[in-house]
Amino acid sequence: MKKRTLVWLKRLRVVSQAVFLAILVYTFIRSLDPFSVVQNPFLRFDPLIFLTNPRPDFYLIAPIAGLIALTLVLGRFFCGWICPMGSLIELSDNIFSFPRKANPAAIHASPQSFLVRLPPALVVLGAVVVSVFTSTSLLPYFHPNVWIVRILSRSVLGLVFLGLVLLSSLFGRRLWCVFICPLGALYGVFSRISFLRLRIEKCSQCKACDRCPMQAADFRTREILPYQCILCFDYEKSCPVEGFRYGLVARAGKSTLRAACGASGSFDPSRREFLLRGAGLLGGAMVGGVLAGLHVLSAPGALKPDRLRSLPGSTAVATTLCRPPGVIDEASFLRRCVRCLHCIQSCPNGIIEVTGLEAGFTSLFTPHLRFDKNGCDYRCQVCQLVCPNQAIPLQTLAQKQLTPIGLAFIDQKKCVVYNDKKPCLVCQEVCPIPEKAISFAKEERMMRASGPFVLRYPSVVTERCIGCGICQAACPAEKVAITVSRKA
Repeated sequence: MKKRTLVWLKRLRVVSQAVFLAILVYTFIRSLDPFSVVQNPFLRFDPLIFLTNPRPDFYLIAPIAGLIALTLVLGRFFCGWICPMGSLIELSDNIFSFPRKANPAAIHASPQSFLVRLPPALVVLGAVVVSVFTSTSLLPYFHPNVWIVRILSRSVLGLVFLGLVLLSSLFGRRLWCVFICPLGALYGVFSRISFLRLRIEKCSQCKACDRCPMQAADFRTREILPYQCILCFDYEKSCPVEGFRYGLVARAGKSTLRAACGASGSFDPSRREFLLRGAGLLGGAMVGGVLAGLHVLSAPGALKPDRLRSLPGSTAVATTLCRPPGVIDEASFLRRCVRCLHCIQSCPNGIIEVTGLEAGFTSLFTPHLRFDKNGCDYRCQVCQLVCPNQAIPLQTLAQKQLTPIGLAFIDQKKCVVYNDKKPCLVCQEVCPIPEKAISFAKEERMMRASGPFVLRYPSVVTERCIGCGICQAACPAEKVAITVSRKA
């Protein structure tokens, strides 16, 4: 390829990276506006996230199938041209270029290295794919574009990860992409059978290929690893003999394959690598399956299903946490939630919070509701609209208004009516249910200096209460007398 062509391809790639990164930032900012919610396309149209909640939606499947089809044709272009995390890592690598060159501990991996040809990312991919079908999904902790949303959210977790990205740039280029990223490994698997590939046809032994950020090019064997090459065109223009070509790959026939294996049927190294990669994927799948099956990822103090009460229509709810509206099946929610923090950032009332280890590893970083300051707006569906894969189910407004989040409970020892004999109607007044989920089953005539009055004792109508928490947030008692919980 001509140097001028390579220069323009590099510029075009940088423009593509900037555009897609800008799209991510734009959709994130728009998702914060409750009146114009926009879903994150990098999470919605993602093949790994799709596995957590597969559904026959053409407008969802078509973009995912399109990305995979383009990968089968072009190669692993997503990581170099589209992926926002890849763009962030590349920017970090460029910023720390000089310190990295002076770092004696910097990593200089060779394309012949075992960890480059058989990257740990394959094991991670196998573990992630198996675990997405369980409640102990590993996907939220390894998906690149979930992490970049956490960074944009300025969460502690996201900022720590950003620090690790910056630190890794002092030791090597695109270390995450080469060795860890399961999404990149998935596209790498598809790119092994891509029709178009970058290859070395002429070589002057100038060693310019050693600058490949993905360690995909080996000038010694004139080989470019298709599953590592992200078509970055970062160093090819430096080739003095213009020896790079990008085009159709000649497919070997049976005679060629027989010759490669030898007349005696000796083992082909490429076949050995293929089997080892398969073993890596299988090993990762076994790890993910074992962790899920043994529940070793659950905290010792995690609550057990037999200690809790399920809400109507739910299946073995194993948590006391109030989940966002529409979440009924806790197991399905844990399997689908990618912990992207979009619902937390977008909630206009600020009642969705991040769960820590108090509910076990399986619930770590999932959203739950706290009604200390506000309740769940009766007409709001922002969290349902912004969730990229409907871990928070998208309902009609009428369905949302009928689906219980939890159940309110009045502590008579704290209630000013029961305890202090003072009149109070706040909980009923703020209840958004048209028929009111707070009733006054008991009334008592009282006397005070200003004259007689009727003291009404509030109680919760369990058949009507949806646990929106508005009554809890509005309770005027010094120690809040009404709370919403899923606990029995």
